[in-house]
Amino acid sequence: MVLKELDFSLPKLVLAFLGLLFGVVPYAHAAGSISIDNLQAAVQTLNFLESLPKGGPVSVGVIYASEIANSQQLAAEAVKAIGTMRGPNNREVQAVGISIDDLSRYAGHLDVIYLLIGASNHSDAIVTAIRRLRAVSISDDPACETTKCCVLLVRSGQRVEITLNSALADAAGARFSMVFMMVVKRT
Repeated sequence: MVLKELDFSLPKLVLAFLGLLFGVVPYAHAAGSISIDNLQAAVQTLNFLESLPKGGPVSVGVIYASEIANSQQLAAEAVKAIGTMRGPNNREVQAVGISIDDLSRYAGHLDVIYLLIGASNHSDAIVTAIRRLRAVSISDDPACETTKCCVLLVRSGQRVEITLNSALADAAGARFSMVFMMVVKRT
């Protein structure tokens, strides 16, 4: 058996390092996976939304930022997951994926806008849609709270944490039960 001497020259080491680095680290402009627990918690908050129409299915628009590599795929996964959940009074929940680019032209009815990671980069378009559609925006992305484009920030962990943007809730025409208002953090 013949052993070959390894070449540890600096250019080859740098190339090997870069290959490992870019082969292991995920694409920087790709969003992570969706959290089913956060989606379920978000849908459950609708039980406290008194301004939600009382009959028919609950309509949810899953909003994704098309400039993020895998956001359309994540939106499709979220739409599928939300479609299996039940809303207030065991009502059907119907979800549709909508790119942020198409949100301003969306002519259908939405009760809820669920914002995926990256959608908050377009907060002005989202706030305009919230006012126009009179829809409640919900997200698990903390950037939505920072950019003030989500009515509810819902994150589950050891316990569910909910933050309510009161001013945006008013703009959406959203009214929540008193019990709910006592347990959420308000901004």
